[in-house]
Amino acid sequence: MNSIRNPPIYIIQVIRAFAAIIVVIHHSIRAYTLNPPGYMVNLFKSYLSVSWFTEALAFGVDVFFVISGFIMVYVSTPYVDGRKPPLDFLVRRIERIYPPYLIATAVLLILTAIRFGTGNPDFSLWRIVTSSALWPTFNSQGLVQPILGVGWTLSFEMYFYLVFFLSLSLQRTKFLPLTVGIIVAVWLAASTVNSQTAIGSFLKNPIVLEFLFGCGIAAAFRAGRLPKLHGLTIVASILIVLVSTHFQADGYFSQDWRVIYWGMPAALIIASSLQISFNHETPIGRLGVFLGNASYSIYLMHIAVIYLIMTRIYPKLIDFGVVRSIDQAVAMAVIASIAFGAVFHILVEKPINDWRHKQSPSRSKTA
Repeated sequence: MNSIRNPPIYIIQVIRAFAAIIVVIHHSIRAYTLNPPGYMVNLFKSYLSVSWFTEALAFGVDVFFVISGFIMVYVSTPYVDGRKPPLDFLVRRIERIYPPYLIATAVLLILTAIRFGTGNPDFSLWRIVTSSALWPTFNSQGLVQPILGVGWTLSFEMYFYLVFFLSLSLQRTKFLPLTVGIIVAVWLAASTVNSQTAIGSFLKNPIVLEFLFGCGIAAAFRAGRLPKLHGLTIVASILIVLVSTHFQADGYFSQDWRVIYWGMPAALIIASSLQISFNHETPIGRLGVFLGNASYSIYLMHIAVIYLIMTRIYPKLIDFGVVRSIDQAVAMAVIASIAFGAVFHILVEKPINDWRHKQSPSRSKTA
């Protein structure tokens, strides 16, 4: 694969920001409407809590997965050319994912212990170790999630990175079809076996196929063969997500097949965005790129803000009459989550990444 000139990577960062923010909104609405805390029972009810709309916002995860597949192919040139060993790819991904994740997990554990004590089953040594490693295990609710709930997506990220690394190691010039073959074969085998263990449930989840959508988009983009898509494709894709989620909420679609009714629209959004002229030097452009750069930190930290920090603040604000409605509480939680994540990015994630780049100056900051 040959590299292309002036790739519009900045728009991908803006889409990352969009994906992170809608996931934050999704969790904020759920936190204060699905099982609202007692001190919120007298607040005005939410206009946002229509179930299908709330669930549609989880679509941000699918956007992240498509972007991840895209970026990995996008940065693969030095490995395909043999200028860098495949192990360098895996090390870079581990360095990128784990330090902020482990710190965010530690913060959540500490805040949870302060607020609720250490009687939670997730405080067991087994759960702490497996969660830290992003190895799939069941939580106390029977879900395949680490202690930091949103980390389930990172388990899929690391699984994809491991397959990508293996493919580069075995056949660097044909790594893409090998990556597709391994992921599809494992998914088919796991689906056939239909194990009810945590790892079995993890491997048979078709959501992993969304990474391959991003890989395909990147391959076509780099080869100059990406089909021309109108900007309205993005609007149409969002409408498809909303309508399909409405049908899914009514039982017509299975959540297991979000790869189709959310993953494919996510792929269309990424493919369409690559053809948009985007000026990252404007104030709005710079803000979008910054939030995209901070999207990982926002994603990691927003659960702690929504469920732990804001629960200490809201009772007082409600008593003082500052917060009068659920939607106001949601809006404040979203803003606080973005702000807290941005601070975490500046003080924690960015220094870690800067240190990584100093250790190996040739590393691209997009990786």
